[in-house]
Amino acid sequence: MIRDKNMDWLERRVLLLAQDFQTYVTGVGVATGLPVFQQIASSGITGIQINQASDAIATFWMPTDVDRSKQIRFRVWWSKNSTDADVETATVTYTPYVAGTTVIIDPATALSTAIPAYTFGTTANVLEVTDFGILNKNTLLTTTAMLGLKVASTMTNASANEISIVGLEIRFTPREMFGPEKNTLGGRRLLTTDPLGVKLAATQET
Repeated sequence: MIRDKNMDWLERRVLLLAQDFQTYVTGVGVATGLPVFQQIASSGITGIQINQASDAIATFWMPTDVDRSKQIRFRVWWSKNSTDADVETATVTYTPYVAGTTVIIDPATALSTAIPAYTFGTTANVLEVTDFGILNKNTLLTTTAMLGLKVASTMTNASANEISIVGLEIRFTPREMFGPEKNTLGGRRLLTTDPLGVKLAATQET
């Protein structure tokens, strides 16, 4: 009988775009620091512009097909409208929600491993992405119905309104089939530089 443990799943990728975050209602910013959408260059594409370190955006995500016994990884897609090689750190915090129990709050729990500092390139308005932060396996309980997620930047070097957050990427091992027999290995990780290819990354979860 086919079970998850028999399948060599690829790591699943989900992208929560800026528009998925609860930050903008009737023209007024509603998240911490009141960040708002701004067009990036003249692209017709918007990101959430960060004015200061206190600016943050938050949303819900329902991990319906996540194998909680494996790592969940997060990285931030963003862009910068200047040519300075600024070093910034994106932060992701979370709150697990149990239906009918957990009060809705500002997500404040740090990832098990934080997203490392990132050095922006020297070309303006390029789509760029951080390395991964990690939520350790078995951190989420079986009762977790949703995750509250918050994204911010330390704004260590960048000037106000230079950085726009484009989205939050989530990677995880899927659990698709019934039964207790889960995948022994995590979802197979492809090279991040070749996301539509077939080459595996050198480092895999074990």
